[in-house]
Amino acid sequence: MADRAGSTTVQVRAGRSRVGPAAHGGVDGASAPHVIGRALELAAIERVLDAVDDGLAGVLLEGDAGIGKTTLFEAGVSAAIGRSWHVLAAQPTPGDADLSFTGLIDLFDGIDDAVLAELPPPQRRSLEVALLRRDSEEAAEPGAVSVAAVRVVRALARVRPVLLAIDDLQWLDRPTRRTVEFTIRRLQAEPVIVLLSQRPVSSPVEWPSSAAGSTTQTVESMIAALGGDAITRLRVGPLSIQAVYQLLHERLALTLGHPALVRVHEASGGNPLFALELARALIESGGRVVPGRPLPVPGRLNDLLHQRLGRLPARTRRVLLGVAAMATPGLDELRRAFDLPPGPRLPDELERAERAGLIEIRGTVVRFSHPLLASVVYATATPAEQRRLHRRLAEVVADPEAQAHHLALSTVEPDEAVAAILDRAVATATARGSTDVAAQFAENAFALTPADGVGAARRALVAGSLAVAAGDQVRGRELFAQALEAAEPGAERAETLLRMAEVAEPLQAGIELCDRALDQSGLAGSLESRLHRARAGLSYFVGNVGDARQHAQIGLRLAEAAGDPAAVAMATAELGHWTFCGGGGVQRELFDRAVDLDRSPGAHAPRSHLAKVLMDSGELGEARPMLERLVADATAEGDLQAAAIHEVHLAELEVWAGNWSTALDHADESLLLRQHVDRPAAPRYVRAMALACLGRADEARAEAETGLAEAERTDDVVDRMQNLHVLGFVELSAERYGPAHAHLGPAVDLLRPRWNREFGDAHFVPDEIEALIALGDLERARDLVAWMDEVGGSTRRPWTLATGGRCRALLLAADGDIEAASRELGRALAEHERLAMPLELGRTLLVDGIVQRRRRHRAAAQAALRRAEELFRRHGATAWSERARRELDRIGVRSGPQHDLTPVETRVAGLVAEGRTNREIADRLFVSHKTVEATLTHVYRKLDIRTRAELAASISRPGPAADAGETDPPM
Repeated sequence: MADRAGSTTVQVRAGRSRVGPAAHGGVDGASAPHVIGRALELAAIERVLDAVDDGLAGVLLEGDAGIGKTTLFEAGVSAAIGRSWHVLAAQPTPGDADLSFTGLIDLFDGIDDAVLAELPPPQRRSLEVALLRRDSEEAAEPGAVSVAAVRVVRALARVRPVLLAIDDLQWLDRPTRRTVEFTIRRLQAEPVIVLLSQRPVSSPVEWPSSAAGSTTQTVESMIAALGGDAITRLRVGPLSIQAVYQLLHERLALTLGHPALVRVHEASGGNPLFALELARALIESGGRVVPGRPLPVPGRLNDLLHQRLGRLPARTRRVLLGVAAMATPGLDELRRAFDLPPGPRLPDELERAERAGLIEIRGTVVRFSHPLLASVVYATATPAEQRRLHRRLAEVVADPEAQAHHLALSTVEPDEAVAAILDRAVATATARGSTDVAAQFAENAFALTPADGVGAARRALVAGSLAVAAGDQVRGRELFAQALEAAEPGAERAETLLRMAEVAEPLQAGIELCDRALDQSGLAGSLESRLHRARAGLSYFVGNVGDARQHAQIGLRLAEAAGDPAAVAMATAELGHWTFCGGGGVQRELFDRAVDLDRSPGAHAPRSHLAKVLMDSGELGEARPMLERLVADATAEGDLQAAAIHEVHLAELEVWAGNWSTALDHADESLLLRQHVDRPAAPRYVRAMALACLGRADEARAEAETGLAEAERTDDVVDRMQNLHVLGFVELSAERYGPAHAHLGPAVDLLRPRWNREFGDAHFVPDEIEALIALGDLERARDLVAWMDEVGGSTRRPWTLATGGRCRALLLAADGDIEAASRELGRALAEHERLAMPLELGRTLLVDGIVQRRRRHRAAAQAALRRAEELFRRHGATAWSERARRELDRIGVRSGPQHDLTPVETRVAGLVAEGRTNREIADRLFVSHKTVEATLTHVYRKLDIRTRAELAASISRPGPAADAGETDPPM
């Protein structure tokens, strides 16, 4: 019978996965499941498999416990094996959730070592350590495991299609989840299908796992990784009454009359597992279904399962409790834990449970026939019984992580011996690149440390550091605070204060923490160097470049005295960076020395500092290949946090270079990488500026407003300025100069007291000058132009000289000195020859075209404006392209009397002509009432009129055509 809802099967849950095509049938090579009543769902799965050549796609099976998701899951696996695909499958259990890479071990179980041998050495080593195929004293890089997994899946997909299948997604361990998400985010055109199943968040029983309750987050993040349009969500609902009849007949050889069948169907809600248990209970109790009266068996599925389990001998129930509590229950471990007889014969306790259909045994692994049974069995034990069980299991399991997991659940009282074993598990999980699991073990170790224990501060510090590394900065700060309470004065307290400073919000609090740490006595030179260098970085981001350089110099001297080459390299590069920001130029000798000592691609390594400084100095052609190489190297090593930072720097570079679509690609990639390592989102202003340049104003504004709120929360002055710049630039592009100044003015006010000798990546001062000139605030504009002249004369940077020249020309034109403005623009355009920033060049050409028209040099004006319009159009700057076209239209068009009004005077006169009051005009232009009055005085004098009525008549009256001196819009 075919039915739209639900699914079930005669076949029970299978064991660990295998890779096809060698295996045939269901998971682990079992025969294909017989599926009852699910024709539509099976057809939907087949359609997704049929379309594999279209690229990555997925199927998500959702439904209540016992509804038949695993049946459909196994049918999908069998279909892929029947097509001779590579099948990577895992069926995690509750016991897997808190361990390292248990799911990945299952997924890659059948992949030959020869496939792994093709990986780059860092990736191969990290993946083999994670899969327990290699021992290593060097810790695996979590990102390297993920990058390696992508390469493995792609290698398999080049040979034949791949099915990546995960049943009971809610129990997938977090390291595997991260790896799988990272992998599928990078699969697009490859012939890969992802098959997932998951249970609802709510559950009738609680499981002692830190991963419990994360179902929604896990599923949604997996869906996001696949892309919403690429996944088919199948809600597995109840079976029809006909399908229930067929199920009971085939599974239990039971034929019910129609009234009884209706009662079972109604009581079970069409849930196949529930229906089977109801029917089984009726058979075993000899109960008779009486019309109009309740069924003579328990009416809830959990109660039915409890009743069924209760019929077993106590010793069998005890062994089943052990099966429920273990991740991968092995026969040998169960024999040792419960003193079962050795030998080839299956112990009676397990044989009885197998005959009852409660468990299945594949090889030496024991699994429940349905995961709900494990939950019910575990819930039957009292907390004290559960703790005794876990203590016993800790004595027999071989895996250090599994032992630590059981020990952590075996006691609620402080226990130094258990804490020490958990310390070793922290080291094991860290070595495998499983930061999430290591963080949980570390926190358990700290919680079990006796109040008078000497290791409390150290364990809290380790737990906090791992929480931060796993992306939970809030929990990290809480643990650091507890570590500080227990820390001894001196080095231990200073180290704790340093860790707190590195994640402090606001940033000024981090500086204060560094100062407190430096006040501690008896510090080693290496620790003191780290403190000064951390303080230098924080000082830069709150805008104190002088302090940053001073502390960087001290940190370098201390690192040299300590004889630590790696620290010397980092300190040297940092000093070079902060020196540049203070107006000292690119210190090539410092950077060469640093890079010679350390060529790693880390986020804060010398190469990274050098690339950023080159980019900020305008050397885009030299910086781009350096950043691209850094991304490649960091990704190859699995340092995804570093790769994310390099990607955002590349995005920023491409914004300046006018490659805004490419910039968006880099910004989005940075965000994906940061999500994988659970770090804060990449700086939003870079993506927002790319959107703004492309004319996508609403998107840019929303992105920048979000970024500004985050920057204000953390007191990050750099991000705050940059997001204000985006918001101001959006308004400037739309020729809304008052709102533009409302954003750009505060940004300049933040910049000038802090970074007043080098603008670096702060490109908003010219925009503020343009807004001020359009608003008629020439004195403020004159002050900023003088500042740009001073910085440009000192640094001789092309960007500062070119944009500063454009601003000076705007000011001269506003003063009426058109000839001087033209000469200044000539010098600015010469500087643009050394600058690969097309938007800046286009804007200077636009101003030059306007000035040439006002000089009556029509051919020169046309040439400049055409070049500007072509630049804007080619790069997609729609708003600026439209402005250039409007200026081109003005050439040769005689549109009004020659009043020679300034841009702001034109705006004010036009608003007066509309009948606006001075107060309304002031509000509209974001200027003061007195400014409007003064502007009107200038307008009256130039037009030789005395009243608002005369002004309105003059504006509306057609007059002799103007040419170069006609009224201009704001430049």
